[in-house]
Amino acid sequence: MKLDPRLSLGLVVTWGIAGLCLEGPLPLGMLALLPVAALLLQSATAAWRGRIFVGIGILLWSTLLSQGLFWAGWPRTPLLSLGPLRLYREGVEHGLVQGLRFVAGLAAGGLLAATTAPDRLVQALLALRLPFGLALMASTALRFVPLVAEEWAVIRQARAARGRPLWRRSPWRWLRAELELLAPLSARALRRAQVLAETLDCRGFHPTAPRRARVPLQFRGPDLLVLSCVLPTLSLLVGARLLYSLYRWELYYHPSLRPLYSWVRNWM
Repeated sequence: MKLDPRLSLGLVVTWGIAGLCLEGPLPLGMLALLPVAALLLQSATAAWRGRIFVGIGILLWSTLLSQGLFWAGWPRTPLLSLGPLRLYREGVEHGLVQGLRFVAGLAAGGLLAATTAPDRLVQALLALRLPFGLALMASTALRFVPLVAEEWAVIRQARAARGRPLWRRSPWRWLRAELELLAPLSARALRRAQVLAETLDCRGFHPTAPRRARVPLQFRGPDLLVLSCVLPTLSLLVGARLLYSLYRWELYYHPSLRPLYSWVRNWM
């Protein structure tokens, strides 16, 4: 389902704000599950679905391990001992929360990049009164993300075909080989940017020249349905969390809101 790009941008911003406000693993997991599931449905091949799963696993594992090993707060309850290292339960819980926040935000942004054409994104950003240069830069960057990912996979396959597969190396040599891919990727990105600049110049592109959109921006039935269901729900969750935070910081309290405070404390 193709949504209006202005609504998609609003959803991404609201999703990020909701991820920052929520603190419970369960609501954050549900918040991350929805864009991840939609992104998996948008993926055309099983290879891309596998990459999404691997990326999410690496992100969650890294946050769990780093926060669990280096948790400096109190109390600290040992969960697992790895020789001289200890994994603390509070750090693991905090790492899970932070990891789910990252997954929710990145999946929402990736879904925006996968479902919104660059020209439509420029239209939406200009309609939101963003300067033309920033709008063009943002849409071009989103367009380059899948291209860079495809070039990364091509370079890895080329090295494997020449007898240098990564799966036959130790983890340290594998990481070093991955970092070595940054040099050809950077060179190809600079070459692509130069070609794009020369193309725009040859076509007489000018940011202040009048132009007409190919398809005007317009809210349709699916947009209104999402606007009337998803955005109010997320806004209510964020508002409830903010009211509970004001109560916890002793800035605002109202007796009639005690059921709301209890619900937020137990579920959010």
